[in-house]
Amino acid sequence: MKKNVLITGYLVLTLAAAFAQPGEWVWMHGSNTFNSPGSFGVQGISSPTNEPPAFYEACEWTDLNGNFWLFGGLPSGFSAYADLWKYDPVANGWTWMKGNGVAGNTGNYGVQGISSPANQPPAREHGILTWTDLSNNLWMYGGNSVFGDLSDLWKYDISTNEWTWMKGPSTAYDPGVYGTQGVSSPLNNPSSREEDASTWTDNNGDLWFFGGWIGSGSVNDLWRYTVATNEWTWMKGSALISQPGIFGTFRVEDPANVPASRCSYTHWKDNFGNFWIFGGEDFTANDYNDMWRFNPATNNWAWMNGSNVQGAVASYGTKCIADSANDPGTRYENRVVWTDINGNLWTFGGNTSYLAADYKNDLWMYCVATNEWTWISGDNSANPAGNWGTLGVSSPLNKPSGRMGGIGWRANTGELYLFGGTSNPFGSFFNDLWKYTVDPACALCNTTPIALFNAPNHICPGTCTNFNNISLNATSFLWLFAGANPGTSTDVNPTSICYSTPGTYGVTLIATNINGSDTLTLNNFITVYPFPAPQGISQSGDTLFANAGATSYQWYYGGNLIPGATDYFYLAPQSGDYNVVATDVNGCEVEAAIFDVIASLEQPEGNPGAMTVFPNPVQDLLEIHVPVTNITSLSLYDVTGKKLSNRFYSCESDQHKNTGVILLDLHRLARGVYWLEVENSGRVFRSRFIRN
Repeated sequence: MKKNVLITGYLVLTLAAAFAQPGEWVWMHGSNTFNSPGSFGVQGISSPTNEPPAFYEACEWTDLNGNFWLFGGLPSGFSAYADLWKYDPVANGWTWMKGNGVAGNTGNYGVQGISSPANQPPAREHGILTWTDLSNNLWMYGGNSVFGDLSDLWKYDISTNEWTWMKGPSTAYDPGVYGTQGVSSPLNNPSSREEDASTWTDNNGDLWFFGGWIGSGSVNDLWRYTVATNEWTWMKGSALISQPGIFGTFRVEDPANVPASRCSYTHWKDNFGNFWIFGGEDFTANDYNDMWRFNPATNNWAWMNGSNVQGAVASYGTKCIADSANDPGTRYENRVVWTDINGNLWTFGGNTSYLAADYKNDLWMYCVATNEWTWISGDNSANPAGNWGTLGVSSPLNKPSGRMGGIGWRANTGELYLFGGTSNPFGSFFNDLWKYTVDPACALCNTTPIALFNAPNHICPGTCTNFNNISLNATSFLWLFAGANPGTSTDVNPTSICYSTPGTYGVTLIATNINGSDTLTLNNFITVYPFPAPQGISQSGDTLFANAGATSYQWYYGGNLIPGATDYFYLAPQSGDYNVVATDVNGCEVEAAIFDVIASLEQPEGNPGAMTVFPNPVQDLLEIHVPVTNITSLSLYDVTGKKLSNRFYSCESDQHKNTGVILLDLHRLARGVYWLEVENSGRVFRSRFIRN
């Protein structure tokens, strides 16, 4: 019995040591010495001994299944690799997926737009741009290669393990084609560039990036790539190098605002779909610590934090205490960044100055709700040594060394990972993989949420509306829509919320962050108008009549809009299918159709006893032929049967008394359909006409 107790206790202690504790680093994989050659193993096969070589400035992705990916990077031999690696954070295992395992791979472009197992991007490093699209494909652009700086765009299909060269030239140092700002074109392509990692995938699945180094200087251009059309659009910024920033009003969006040109390494996207950058460097001693937010919905930048002058020094404050005075200071090659599950922004390490070798291991969190930095862990000194501890064992003493040029991932379960980079002196490259578990008691955003929203809220039955979330300080949302389909949503901005039945309906929004929740219920917020009056089409001769009483009408022939046909009647010039859309006073539409209409504008022949009118439709003067003389009365009626006063019309002469020809002046008569009645000694003649 005693033996069993001891064994059980041993197992519990072992498992506890293996899991990262909140606020602690764990060395998970790789070597704790620099310039490890790695161990490739067998391509496509995971093994506990597999690990990439020590790399500086590789690039990274997180796929939609939570796996981490790595490509390229500069090893100790200073000739880049072109190998693709996958890391499974659950199994803690690396797999070598693609490439030849040899430095200096010159690649194989294949045919643009055509996937092939033989396709291979050339080796590269120094700021490769990367995205994961909404279909779980991995995208890569540019970077510094064995040929120089590139502007080629590649897509990797995880399901087929194949690369496709999608866009851009296969040659280096291409000047690009900017085209017209804001206008997509198949000819557009950004210039070749390196030293850039500021990339984002927007909520529509389009790919964006900002800035970088283009061979002779840094830029501040912003680009969008539309996956569906395979086209680039130059969205913002300048096509020229070394442009100053336009800061505008602090924390206020403005179309004129733009960050200064820079090599840019941070790439956050918050829970509202906004893009963020921080710091950077232009390699002319201009170091930045400014924080910017870009709103893709408005195409506007806002300066959110930091200084509008270069060279700001850090202000650490107290660990775990947020303060508006806290600031990480200038920073570049701090590509190790994460957005946590609450939508807050994290950054680790980097170099503080192009003119110094001040590599950091400090970990910071930026609270989006309060626009405040918090120093979370690490040192505030230059080039601190690391403490790896025991592989796989969490400890409050563990910490990575000061470094720049590493890469980072966030696990689906919320842990933060970093890999590689160089410590001081430059060339001390690592392949160590670290995991950090966030401590909610330290990473605080001390602001309660405020639930707010608006929406188009007066709608027609059977239509849908979209909700605009303007809540403050929240990180997650629950919507409740009474009487709608769907009835609930957890989207930030729910779209296509549909109401089928007239009435008034309430909406509830519950906004939440780590400090609590706020509930806003607006009763009777949505008004669904009554159904519009039903419509129908009747035919009288060659004229089609809709039900009168609607606010407006629009007629269609064969499904195509008829310009100018906006009355409740329409004189059909040709046979076929017609429909009309009637709109009521609330703007609600109802439609009716009539098929196989037979229409003719010709006057009937062979009926000498009939009264005829010409022209029909008429504008001002109507000519009437009656087969009798000595007419005793002439009357006009509208389509409802109401007799009209003769102040709306007049006879041009009295010749009809003897000849049977009447000229009727209608210039005072409103547009519409009318009935004409002529009487002679008890004999009545009737005809319909249209006043245009």
